[in-house]
Amino acid sequence: MPTKAKAELAAYGASAVALAALPPLAEPAVHAPVTAIGGGCLWWLYRKVTNRADFPTVIATAQRVLPAVTGAGVYAAAAMAPGTAWWEIAVPAAWAAAMGAWLPLTRAGWTLNDGDIEAYPADFSGFVARLWADAPVSGDTRLENVQQLDHDRPDFAADVVAPVGIPVSRMDPVDIAAAFNVPVPAVSLEEIPGVGPGRMRLTVTPTQAPRTKAFEGMWDEFVAAPGGAIPGSTVVRVEHKPAQGQMPARMMILAEVPSGQIARVNHAQLCSAFGVKAAELRLVAETDGGSQAMVTLYESSPLTGTRKATRALVTPDADGYWVLGTAHDGTDAEARLFDEKGALHGYLVGVTGSGKTVAFVLCLAAEANAGAVSWMVSLDPDAQLAAAGHYIDRQGSGRAYAARATRAAVALMTIRGEFNKEVGHDFSPASPYPLLMLNLDEFNGLCDDSDEGQEIAQNTTYISERGRKYGIGIRFGGQTLDLTRIGGNRSLREQTRSGTGIVLRTVSGISDRQATEGMLPEGVTLAQIPTTFGGGLTLADRMNGLTKAHRGKPTSGAGHVLTGGAAPRMMRVLYVHLPKDGTGHNLDEIFPEGGGINTLTDREIEALGDLYSDWNAPGDDDTTNTPAVGGDSGLLLPPLPPSAAPAGPVRTKKQPTVKDMILAAVTRQMTTKEIRSSVDAAAGTVRNKLSELVEEGRLVQVDHGVYAPAGQPPADR
Repeated sequence: MPTKAKAELAAYGASAVALAALPPLAEPAVHAPVTAIGGGCLWWLYRKVTNRADFPTVIATAQRVLPAVTGAGVYAAAAMAPGTAWWEIAVPAAWAAAMGAWLPLTRAGWTLNDGDIEAYPADFSGFVARLWADAPVSGDTRLENVQQLDHDRPDFAADVVAPVGIPVSRMDPVDIAAAFNVPVPAVSLEEIPGVGPGRMRLTVTPTQAPRTKAFEGMWDEFVAAPGGAIPGSTVVRVEHKPAQGQMPARMMILAEVPSGQIARVNHAQLCSAFGVKAAELRLVAETDGGSQAMVTLYESSPLTGTRKATRALVTPDADGYWVLGTAHDGTDAEARLFDEKGALHGYLVGVTGSGKTVAFVLCLAAEANAGAVSWMVSLDPDAQLAAAGHYIDRQGSGRAYAARATRAAVALMTIRGEFNKEVGHDFSPASPYPLLMLNLDEFNGLCDDSDEGQEIAQNTTYISERGRKYGIGIRFGGQTLDLTRIGGNRSLREQTRSGTGIVLRTVSGISDRQATEGMLPEGVTLAQIPTTFGGGLTLADRMNGLTKAHRGKPTSGAGHVLTGGAAPRMMRVLYVHLPKDGTGHNLDEIFPEGGGINTLTDREIEALGDLYSDWNAPGDDDTTNTPAVGGDSGLLLPPLPPSAAPAGPVRTKKQPTVKDMILAAVTRQMTTKEIRSSVDAAAGTVRNKLSELVEEGRLVQVDHGVYAPAGQPPADR
């Protein structure tokens, strides 16, 4: 028992002795103070009632005066009775016992016992838990893990827990709101991912709940009105999500337009309606081209953080999906490399500094991890892409290089057509050749009016329209992207729309529309990505005399991803360290472990012949004896023999394979570098063929990076 309670019990015992001994004395000096105490308490209670105090206050006052008033009554009865009767001793004793037994009722200063203090701590979480326990809606549930979302606000989140083996019953939000005396929109009760029905997450955010009338009025006037941000829309549902980890708190609004109409969203107008700046990237509007739209308003931009790329994230699954970045809501933003019908085309748009090179490198890593062959071509030399070039089959720059690459890809379509005839199906994971992705950066610049530029445009059109069934895909890139230049107004856009489009920060909305024309669901537009998060001077800043701009964080990697024609998702691509100061990169962590490079098959390389030689070699690019696009008949290249044997095309003179060239070059102990300089083939191809020759016993690896003809004894170590 608390010390204060013990003291009060002792006081009642002493008072009982006084009430038994003092009345028979009949001393006025004793009567006066007893009368004053009892009368004063009754007058205090009377004043509370006549002043119309609330009922709880009157009850509390009555609790306080009960011991004094009843004690005075016992004293008065004993004083008026003649003599000393037995009851004058028994009644004071009974009074003291009653007052001691009813201490919680008779004394306002009573404190909870130790068990109650432990169950309901005297802090915010204890107060919330007690409110829940006293509310009828709680039933037999209790609150656990009460977390105040902001120490200055009453918003909180907690787990509603039912007894073991019993699920949390469905509760009306109105009843929950009544338990805490908050607006109904401020409460939500949701399932916890990965947890059974015996525990649910309760969120109460009264300070974040919109003022119903003001919110509805704003929506009707600025959003739903004709010419508004989402004309003709009505609010279907509003939810509030507390901050979790790096994800800021947010309000989510589901809106809908009448059946038969398409929800059209004007992002800039929507930001203005909610009083936020579009450049802050705090407001995200999404629609799938149907009648619904979802608006998410964050307390701060959810895209300021980055996530490091890993090999596991950028490895496509069996359906061709891999993780490109993190969407605004914290989920994975996925890209797709292939589908059940073959290779997928795509595009990547972004100005310098937007993160386009990092996105390209992630795409190359995904291709490599899927076992695909990658050819990367840019208009101008790029040191960062060259770093990734050490992990892929071919990487180079310039129109001549691009023309030769596309020429080889066109020829490969005919070669692979013979493969398809032999195996009886178009490209699939079971095909005897790998997926090939042709990545063309600064595509608009490559397709200029020169002969090479026109050939690139002609070849890429042919590949984009017919290459999927041969396992050949194209990814177009650039600061701006106008695919109409290669004559693909309809069929090409349909082919590209089935793949993945990545739109980072661009020059203007015109660039976005050029890149996504015909590829976005109806009524969908992309929000412009600013240079920094919250940087620059506003008009209000200038009015207040500020002259130095705020330095916001750069938005590199922030943008939109469109996969398979679905609604675009605002996201930020994964982080890859590509330094500009000569420091090391971390590409070993995302490309295939062991450094292996995927190449074409020997049969394909042999069939391509000179078309697969060094694309950087000088030459006049005489194409009279090379494949060219030619009507319905396809390419002017001798067909492969109808045999499954890995033989090359019919030739008057057999072309040496890469293995043949290596065996001819290695006449003594030679380093890998020396062998590469003697063999006319890509570095990755030479490395792979060396490993194969060692496995076949045709070469000996005498030391790390040192090879010798078979039969030569290993060097001493």
